[in-house]
Amino acid sequence: MTTTRVLVTGATGKIGGAVAAQLLEKGVPTRALVHRDDARSARLRALGAETVVADIFDIQRVQAVMDGVDRLFFNPPYHPHALDSAVSFAVAARRSGVEAVVALGQWLASPEHPSLMTRQHWLIDKLFELLPDTAHVAVDPGWFADNYLQFIGVAAQLGVLPAPTGGGRNAPPSNEDIARVAVGALLDPHRHDSRAYRPTGPTLLTGAEIGDAVGEALGRRVRHIEVPPRMLMKAVRVNAKRLGFDLYLESGLRHYALEAALGTWEVGGPTTHVRDVAGVEPEDFLTIARRYATRSETRRTAGNLIGQIWNFTLTGLVPMHDLDRFDRLQQHPQPAHPRLSGQSAIWRSEHTPSTETSPA
Repeated sequence: MTTTRVLVTGATGKIGGAVAAQLLEKGVPTRALVHRDDARSARLRALGAETVVADIFDIQRVQAVMDGVDRLFFNPPYHPHALDSAVSFAVAARRSGVEAVVALGQWLASPEHPSLMTRQHWLIDKLFELLPDTAHVAVDPGWFADNYLQFIGVAAQLGVLPAPTGGGRNAPPSNEDIARVAVGALLDPHRHDSRAYRPTGPTLLTGAEIGDAVGEALGRRVRHIEVPPRMLMKAVRVNAKRLGFDLYLESGLRHYALEAALGTWEVGGPTTHVRDVAGVEPEDFLTIARRYATRSETRRTAGNLIGQIWNFTLTGLVPMHDLDRFDRLQQHPQPAHPRLSGQSAIWRSEHTPSTETSPA
């Protein structure tokens, strides 16, 4: 593996950054594709990465970045034209003779999901499957631990963790464990060829158990409160700048929040895929929460308390964005009969409940 060069897209993001860092830690020559040269790309260079600034929608730049690369970690951008980017990388990979593609996808991926992002993830997976003489591995996590913990500041200051679980359970994975599975596949892609892995935490948890773990990490009592998906979207609108969300991301998220009540996150979970591919036990939610509990917004200060009270109040006052109108204005295509994954016979047929390492 010492002479194998890996290209990592989305290398300054949460998953892509973790993949690049773990590869570099193992001494793997790593080319990090970044959107701009900033402090995050400088950190990657400090770790030993070769950083390249390029537009992932420009086939000529993509081809230039792909030349000299043996394996690719493709992390689709949160963008309505993510499929265009995947086509560019598939063409470039074919021309350059890339031996393996490990692609980050979604547990929800389905051709009939109402979210454009989720339908594109399904198509991207099928696209890379078509590359001849190229190993293909899919890494398809569900609802990340990170999604719950983005609101740990509310829990720290107000003692509540608002999240729409719909009474369902989830075994949320850490960003680091998702990256560990991707890295394991990149290190030995032919052993994992044609597999689809879903990293999860070790235990299915209820909303109350997730709240309890956050409270233990913070050293105070925290109660999970069930909120309707619409209220989540209002909170996302209020916190969009901090979260890095735009209307396209909100358009997909509103549908994902409905899946919990359908039991979609429980199907086939928890898996053993972190151990099977990375050779380590998956992190439990408490361990993950303890990392987030060190953030500045968790400090019990008057400023943080006032800020969270104001944020909480504002969430109740602002309307949710009209995301149906946004989809129409952006001319997002829709399937003839949109169905959430938990309601889709196609999705169910492709996601056999199992904790084995067989494709899912």
